[in-house]
Amino acid sequence: MNILPSARASARRSAPSALPVLFLLMLVSSASLAAQTPAPATPAAASKDDVVVLSPFTVSSQSADRYHAADAISAVRVRAPLLDTPSSISVITRDMMDDLAPNRVFDVTRYVAGVQEGRGIQFQDRMIIRGFETQNGARTVDNFLQSADADNVEESIIDRIEVTKGPNAILSPAGAPGGSLNIITKSPVYRQQGSLTAQVGLFDSQKGTVDLGGPLTAGSPFAYRFVGSGQHTSRYWSSDAKMTSWTIAPMFSWRINEKSLLTVKFISSEHWSFREPLFILSPDTTAATKEPKLLAGIDPSGLNGIQPWSHVGTKSDDVFAVYTTSFDEHLNLRVAANGRRYHEDSDQNFLSTPGLGSRYNPTTGELTQDSTWALQNTALPYNATTNSYVATYSPWINPTNIPNRGDIQDTLRRTASLQADLVGIYQFGAVSSQTIVGAAYSRQYAYNQTKSANLPGINLLAPVVAYPAYPANWTANNGSSYTNTQAYISERLGLFDNRLYLTGGLMNYATVTKSWNELTHSVPSLLDDNRNMWSAGALFKVTDHVSGYYSHSTNANPTIVNNTQALWRAGVQDELGVKTEFFNRRLSVNAAYFQISQTNVTVPNPAYQTDPTQPQTLVSDLSNKGFEVELMGSLTKNLSAIATYSHLNMRDALGRMVRAVADNNSSLLLNYHFEDGGAAKGLAVNFGVIYSGKRAGDVPAAGFTALGVVEKVSFYLKPQYLMSLGASYRLDQHWAFRLNVDNPFDDHDYISVAGGRISGTGLTTQPGLNVRFSTTYSF
Repeated sequence: MNILPSARASARRSAPSALPVLFLLMLVSSASLAAQTPAPATPAAASKDDVVVLSPFTVSSQSADRYHAADAISAVRVRAPLLDTPSSISVITRDMMDDLAPNRVFDVTRYVAGVQEGRGIQFQDRMIIRGFETQNGARTVDNFLQSADADNVEESIIDRIEVTKGPNAILSPAGAPGGSLNIITKSPVYRQQGSLTAQVGLFDSQKGTVDLGGPLTAGSPFAYRFVGSGQHTSRYWSSDAKMTSWTIAPMFSWRINEKSLLTVKFISSEHWSFREPLFILSPDTTAATKEPKLLAGIDPSGLNGIQPWSHVGTKSDDVFAVYTTSFDEHLNLRVAANGRRYHEDSDQNFLSTPGLGSRYNPTTGELTQDSTWALQNTALPYNATTNSYVATYSPWINPTNIPNRGDIQDTLRRTASLQADLVGIYQFGAVSSQTIVGAAYSRQYAYNQTKSANLPGINLLAPVVAYPAYPANWTANNGSSYTNTQAYISERLGLFDNRLYLTGGLMNYATVTKSWNELTHSVPSLLDDNRNMWSAGALFKVTDHVSGYYSHSTNANPTIVNNTQALWRAGVQDELGVKTEFFNRRLSVNAAYFQISQTNVTVPNPAYQTDPTQPQTLVSDLSNKGFEVELMGSLTKNLSAIATYSHLNMRDALGRMVRAVADNNSSLLLNYHFEDGGAAKGLAVNFGVIYSGKRAGDVPAAGFTALGVVEKVSFYLKPQYLMSLGASYRLDQHWAFRLNVDNPFDDHDYISVAGGRISGTGLTTQPGLNVRFSTTYSF
């Protein structure tokens, strides 16, 4: 790979070296192996001091089944049985993650009902839940928000993932109304354990992981855990397209007494990921095309002239501290804090193609990629007979000279957050009561600096490696800050021997948000406002294993329209559902019908196109409705399964399909364990398949043409099936081996994800066959 000296010499644009990570893993591993003793066949009996009360703010480390957890904490930050919760929450267990060996969170959450692929598959853990994309505030880690960050959470530090459906004012008050993720990280353990894992594969592999934990000494009230991982691998599109990452996560717990626990975690991660290849759609790809095609001369599995140094680089450091205690059998307290430093240092190669606004047929609203439209006489008004719109052939792209540029982006965010929750659990005669009061505070300061420089036009026939001559000074330098506070109360009453649960909650969310220009020193923009949000629900247990429920939930996100009007973009959901559990809570089958609306969604004002004095943006509402069915758990002693189906009717305010959202989605994951005696004992096999229906590929340039005709989606993605196979074999108590085969039939190179007609919008081709093999040594 011939990178220019200026690019090669610049440390800030280089991938982090994997050698320190591998050295760290080897050092820790060697020390652990040297000190290890043979693992006992059965766990030692717990002493009296080891018996502790499980806090209502934590979930059990043991699942009812490999693929089914019976409880969750993401509804109101307090543990509750899923069967008794009047909302949809799906839990991804660690066993399921181990079977699939994911590179990113979506590799496992795609098996959850209502979850689809989002845009920007390289970063941001971005996905779509019930039709709404989870960006800008839908990911939480250990109950703390991580908003708009471009990194993916490293899978090796995750213990479980809880996917909540619909607005959640407590967990994610400003998140997308479709739902949010709560990633629960691993914690220290009071039993000695350790494992080393190494993975190799065709691409997106080459990874090492270490996971150590236990008490500091026998019978000690102190426990630790250390999780570390390092990866340096090529991507599917080219050996020059690299992905490098490392993570270290030391954790410590102090069991103060049988009712109180203090846990502190430090998680540090660095990622360097190639941005994406050059992809442009062919001009003959239209809404009527069954399968979108790339521009002639573009290799669907190549870089196509995009520079190999183009990357997104991130570095994050998190400190979590959680203290839980029980005052008595009724009152429990949780106090938690999170300090986060996030730094993004990216150097990316983007296309600078002209806009498509003038290429929509004014009379039909259809895009004509290689033709522009204008009045016959631009000095006169439109007349269908004497002065109509005419098309002029004007190729949008010249394959031998595609305009492009380099963008450096330097972003730093520092966030400090505090949370306090007090839960009281009482029995008043035949009525049970769970009351939760809580408060949260979050403060963030951020800046974003950018600079750009043009590059020579890309010639698809003879691409060259080049590096831009960036200006010495930043061309944009913006700062922002927010101070958010929450105060809430939640109540759950159990009536008729807890056959009927009535729930309700009220939350006040206040924000003081500022933004300013560091270059012009203009007066900062300010949003100082608050909003009340509420939720209510009723759940009736028909039997001990069947419940039906109704719930109403809300959240809201502050926004500024036309640079002057402060509004709350509010999400509201009504949900009706049925939940069941079978086989001693090892299997659940759930179904839900929902209606979601979002107020103050912005749409382009067609009058602005001809009269700039009119508002550029109009405000309207957006609605969606659908249903989903989800099965999770064990069908037999040896067979675990996940099977889902979801149907949406997601449309924008003008009746168009929303970009990247399919009406129909389904998934199936099966895992069979051979646990009985015989030669196959210790063997497990799994099979997975994902189906996504037809999806809109882009967002039209505007709402309407100059003649007031609604602009149409210009292309759609074909329905897709993605398949995976896997097998694992545990040789003994120490050694285990795993094989994962992704896309076993090598159905590749078609457009699998899109947000527009060119790279930079999420346009991506489907990677081909990938085979990954891993070995784990446990001690």
